Amino acid sequence: MLDRMRQGASGWTAKVLLGLLIISFAVWGISGQFFGYGTGQLARVGDAEVTTQEFQRALRQRMDAISQRTGSLLTLEQARLFSIPQQVLSELITQAALQDQAQDYNLGISDEALAEEIQRDPTFHGVGGRFDRARFQALLRNAGIREDDYVMELRHQALRNQILTAISSGITAPEPLVQAFYRYQNEQRTVAYLAVDESAVEAPAQPDQAALEAYFTDNRGAFRAPEYRRIATVSLDANAIADPAAVSEADVNEAYERRRQEFTRTERRRIEQIRFESREAAEQAQQAIEGGKDLLEVAQERGLSPADIDLGLKTRPEIVDARVAEAAFAAEEGTIVPVLDGSLGPAIIRVTAIEAGSVTPLAEVADRLRAEIAQRAAGARVLDVFDEIEDERAGGSTLEEAAQKLSLPYAVIESVDREGRASDGTEVAGLPGGRELLAEAFETDVGVEADPVHMGNDSYVFFEVLDVVPERERTLDEARDDVLAAWRRDQVAERVEERATALFDRLKAGEGLEALAQEIGKSVQRVENLSRSEPNAELSRNALAQAFAGPEGHVANAEAEDGAARILLQVETVSAPAFFAEAESAQSLQNNLANALQTDLLQAYAGQLMQSRPVTVNNAVYAQLTGENRSQ
Repeated sequence: MLDRMRQGASGWTAKVLLGLLIISFAVWGISGQFFGYGTGQLARVGDAEVTTQEFQRALRQRMDAISQRTGSLLTLEQARLFSIPQQVLSELITQAALQDQAQDYNLGISDEALAEEIQRDPTFHGVGGRFDRARFQALLRNAGIREDDYVMELRHQALRNQILTAISSGITAPEPLVQAFYRYQNEQRTVAYLAVDESAVEAPAQPDQAALEAYFTDNRGAFRAPEYRRIATVSLDANAIADPAAVSEADVNEAYERRRQEFTRTERRRIEQIRFESREAAEQAQQAIEGGKDLLEVAQERGLSPADIDLGLKTRPEIVDARVAEAAFAAEEGTIVPVLDGSLGPAIIRVTAIEAGSVTPLAEVADRLRAEIAQRAAGARVLDVFDEIEDERAGGSTLEEAAQKLSLPYAVIESVDREGRASDGTEVAGLPGGRELLAEAFETDVGVEADPVHMGNDSYVFFEVLDVVPERERTLDEARDDVLAAWRRDQVAERVEERATALFDRLKAGEGLEALAQEIGKSVQRVENLSRSEPNAELSRNALAQAFAGPEGHVANAEAEDGAARILLQVETVSAPAFFAEAESAQSLQNNLANALQTDLLQAYAGQLMQSRPVTVNNAVYAQLTGENRSQ
């Protein structure tokens, strides 16, 4: 998905828009899928609306972003547990309120300015750093976004940003606040600690049958066999069917000629220029230069620095004054051009460097062009086959029948659970669609014609659930190995907890860590320059938090990352750093606090907007999009 459509706006504005949760929604219960319900109106704020298409896209983008951060696919069911659909709708309603206010203010942006904004976006740049319309269209198509919708959203975003920038620009954090946070974040400590783990306790004996049965009965739910599903799949992948060898030389040559500008680097020249208020003054300066003065000396006499007269490396069209451009690109490197009657006044110029233009030969880019042409052709073929499969299914064919008729590879995953494991506990290899397929397959049922999984880059996986084996309780004999392992873990954790508590009581009473460590055959470890804002590999997150929970001499009994261990710690020294406003960390903190103050101000402004205009939500449509109606 396009970065611009993911983030809405750059910098702190994006964070503000994502944080404006002004409207509170009840947590409405939830399950099912949320695609395929049309593009009707979901909510209205004043005269602005939130469409179902906007909501679907924003929700999917939010779920994708969370999945990327966590490294695990977020399902719709999990998203509902964290009220993500409600958050997304709240943000869209807030944006709609800003849009409505922009209309009231009669704000606007020209088509030319929008076009320039799109052309500046590096996402759409091809080779040579220039806007590539073919890439622009391909990225929008792969993201499932119509060009008109993208331009409209960009326009709305620009209008919202005009309001947000006007309200919050210029806000800074007071220095006393910055200093307080700086010292808090950068305080350093030296901590001594002792790890109490399995080696510090007596190993538990094997449980008898009665103890094992009692443990199994008390924890039966932890040993249930998961639900398994039998799933049929048909994969469409443009990368798999793309055939660069089938692309003709004529097609490659045509693409090269059409995109020649992309492979052309225009000549650039670095130019120094001094402008004068009159030709007489310019001619006097020219005489001084002919008499032996350097151009920089003349500039200094006029109060100009080298940076003031340096125009930088420019292409010919980038030079505003056409007469200066013509003269500069006709001169030799290092030469001074006599007085010019430029359109902006008399001037003397010097060409200090020439960066020759060049054209990348076809031979160097032919393979890439051939691959891109093949990929586009494959993408078009995938979309054609996609439609053919949908037509077959709409006509009553099963996925297998459609695959046979269209000569497509049809595969069946005989047994798989939500985590991608087969019934024998092994990982299912080569799972088409990966975790996303599993998430969708476990949201549907046998006989339901589910939407295909879009894997991006013109890749889809069609699937059908053929059979469902419900989760069930296992017998003790089936789960014996798992039960024994779990029983032992719990016993060890219990004994470690008891031993650590007893040792901690003695630590609090004044006994030293060294004596406690010697008793359990361990050594005391120390961590110096410990900071609350930086994770430490030696201490768990809980131990790090406990290390900053009290003054010098503070002791704590903290959880280790391993649940079967504890960490006893003591704060030995505390040092608060001096504040330097110029330090990079201080500057970063000041910016973050300023952003937080801006966010507070914008939230207050957005709240006022919501109170001053009617807000309506189509609960029936929301129920369809989030699956509430399927959970009833």
